[in-house]
Amino acid sequence: MNPPLWLALHFPLLALEAVNGPSPEPRVLVQQQRIILANAAARGTGVSAGLRLGTARALCDDLQVQQADPQQEERALLREARHLLAMTPQVCLAPPHTLLLEVGGCLSLFGGFSELLSRVDQYRLHCPLTSHLGLGPTPLAAWHLTELPSLEHLPERSRFQAWLATLPIDTLALEDAVKERLRAPGFHTLGDLFALPRAALGKRFGVSFLDWLQRLLGEKADVRRAIPAPAPFREQQQFDDPINDQALLKIPMAALLEQMEQHLRRYQEQVLAIRWHLRLDNRERHTLLVRRAQPAHDAAGWLDLSLRRLENQPLDGAVLGLGLDTSRPRPLNPGLAALFPEPGARAPLTGLLEKLVDTPGLALYRPALADDHLPEYSECRQPPFGVKPREPEQDQADQDRPLWLLESPLRLHQDNGVPIWRGRPLRLFPQQERFSQPWRGTMPRHYRLAHHPQGECCWLFQDARQQWWLHGFF
Repeated sequence: MNPPLWLALHFPLLALEAVNGPSPEPRVLVQQQRIILANAAARGTGVSAGLRLGTARALCDDLQVQQADPQQEERALLREARHLLAMTPQVCLAPPHTLLLEVGGCLSLFGGFSELLSRVDQYRLHCPLTSHLGLGPTPLAAWHLTELPSLEHLPERSRFQAWLATLPIDTLALEDAVKERLRAPGFHTLGDLFALPRAALGKRFGVSFLDWLQRLLGEKADVRRAIPAPAPFREQQQFDDPINDQALLKIPMAALLEQMEQHLRRYQEQVLAIRWHLRLDNRERHTLLVRRAQPAHDAAGWLDLSLRRLENQPLDGAVLGLGLDTSRPRPLNPGLAALFPEPGARAPLTGLLEKLVDTPGLALYRPALADDHLPEYSECRQPPFGVKPREPEQDQADQDRPLWLLESPLRLHQDNGVPIWRGRPLRLFPQQERFSQPWRGTMPRHYRLAHHPQGECCWLFQDARQQWWLHGFF
């Protein structure tokens, strides 16, 4: 079992960036005509926290001013917390601008410490907020250790304690009065307190400080409440009169989808699939599953796909009630959405694919690799949407495989051991590859590449009886 490991994500400019994200222009947050927060561009002009707004405007003519909005900050912090639930179920809020993540139990899932940090770096790259990363064996340690050296392996607990020991008293997350009392006897760093008896520290600096120190060092449990996972949207509508015409279902379906969109927008979420429940007058229930290539929350797009799916679903009776629920909501990251499309850019193919899936007569599938050795069993068909197919391993990616594989191998005539196809001998290349699966009852095969005089590049094999078979074309 992996030891506890916590990540801290600080968003120091959350109050400025909660609405519009980072800005290269000078921007400040104002409360009661005083600057309480300034971004880097504003600080570069001499504007700093504590200045009066009039003084700040005198220093910077094009200063952008925002008023504090605690509710907007809280929503932005919760949005990022829900986004990080994809990484670990233990995501805790540490207001006003910090998130704490317990990731020790997820190291094996992500393939180790370095892979986990790569995942976090990828999140920070796309995050619409400025962030600083902290790491430690306890929540408070991670909160404080934000200037660690570059790490490739998980540090020992003793190294974390050594880094904590170097923290100046002024940087600790304590009240100013407590810091002043700590500096009075001559303490300058946190390490100056480590060797002192805990009872004496509690008696001199208070029980609350001793509790804080023990939770920081892991000597006492620091219980944190994780945010709950977002609940799927569920709503239903009953009809006073049965609906016999499927076309009349468009209005109630649109109304339910509008409610769904408002719900998802309120919590900055999107979904990958929705499910309709139709209750008929003959006591039957029909379920329509509608999927999309990418998560979305727009009611118009979901309505178009739902109506297409409904056209291909005959109903055996009148509809008495309609219900709608969604798959697990996923966080919406507005930083990934482009405000204006690039001129001349082609529309994404995902919308076309979503419409083709429900077209009658088309059986769309996605080819994927299967866990089998023989070529005819090494590929399988998967639904167009869903889990991403696994990538081929390095040795598989380096091997030559035909683009067109025959449904079943074609037996070839041969002349003195030379395979004949379409009346012409095939010229064999020297490369060979051997396949064998005794548990399937198949004989060993020796695959070769061959060239036909008309230009075709063939893939054929010779069995244990020295018989040649054509299996595919490159």
